[in-house]
Amino acid sequence: MSVILDQAPAAPAGRVITPPPGPPAGGSRPVLSTPRAVATRVHANAMPSGAEAVLRRQLAPGFRNHDVLPGCAGGPDALVATMHWFHDAFDEQRVEVLHAVTEGDLVALHVAFSALHSGFFLGVAPSHRRFTVREMHLVRVADGLEAEHWVMRDQVWWEHELRR
Repeated sequence: MSVILDQAPAAPAGRVITPPPGPPAGGSRPVLSTPRAVATRVHANAMPSGAEAVLRRQLAPGFRNHDVLPGCAGGPDALVATMHWFHDAFDEQRVEVLHAVTEGDLVALHVAFSALHSGFFLGVAPSHRRFTVREMHLVRVADGLEAEHWVMRDQVWWEHELRR
């Protein structure tokens, strides 16, 4: 499933999603802020877009990134640094949400990340080839914003895909 920033996911085959009631005529429709929608906006839209301001607006005060690059603290700057790290190495990024499981304020995302390898990454020179790898993200949402983030990437698979 691919989702456009601040847009609800598509209905499953054969079903229609009725939008939530909107405000009176002339007003704007409220942005969906379910935990799943928040996690998807951040990791399938804001991160691959490279839009730092959009990403920062999706993070809660006191946001904590638990899987950070060396030399980064765990706040919003850590997630922004990861976004820039990816944008230095990959063009045409796309994240497809394969599975999303929500329990309370936690969301587990199983995603397929695809891109064009255009810069150095993990010590691997640009191959100028497309690739796809899978990742797992765990997100905690508070008050409609991402409050905590964990990620698990298969480093061996990443290197295999980049070197092939």
